Amino acid sequence: MDDRRPNLAERFALAAHSNAVLPILLVLEILETTIVPFPYEAIFVALCLAAPQRTWLFVAVTVAGSAIAGSILYSLGAGFAEPLARYLNVQEAVEAYKSTFSERGGALIFLGGLTPVPSYFVNLVAGATGYPFATFLALFSSSRFIRFALLGLLIHLFGEAILAQWSRLPIVVQRTILILFLAAVTWWSIAKL
Repeated sequence: MDDRRPNLAERFALAAHSNAVLPILLVLEILETTIVPFPYEAIFVALCLAAPQRTWLFVAVTVAGSAIAGSILYSLGAGFAEPLARYLNVQEAVEAYKSTFSERGGALIFLGGLTPVPSYFVNLVAGATGYPFATFLALFSSSRFIRFALLGLLIHLFGEAILAQWSRLPIVVQRTILILFLAAVTWWSIAKL
């Protein structure tokens, strides 16, 4: 009988196979899309590598979280843009921006969801400019689906090979890579604030 405690990787793999991880993943995606910019993709990739058969479930939860968060930000933009513009006395600038967004808003919304750039500004502006909500939600959700489905597909195709290469590395190299990765994630998160 093995009395050793599971290491961090084993505990993470157990969590990835648990249904309890799904609401946590949903909340993390809502937070990442709205107010706390952090590299959500790192968590997504780690979960998909730990539980590859659940990749498409993780994609679905991620897209649902994005849609919820995008809708919240859209509503905030729709509800508070006008009073804030009046208070700041920038109504003319807002009207000029509405014109530009009505011409190019679809592309901006789609690209905002597809790229790793924080999308909260585009979501707020879509609401503030009165962009049609159903169109906004369809564009934003489909772009997030494409983004995470492609990432999931890459993990599905190459994940086992990556894990096999990783397991061949000496533990010192693995730990060095993890420390460098955590330092980069920390720097990236702080730089986005």
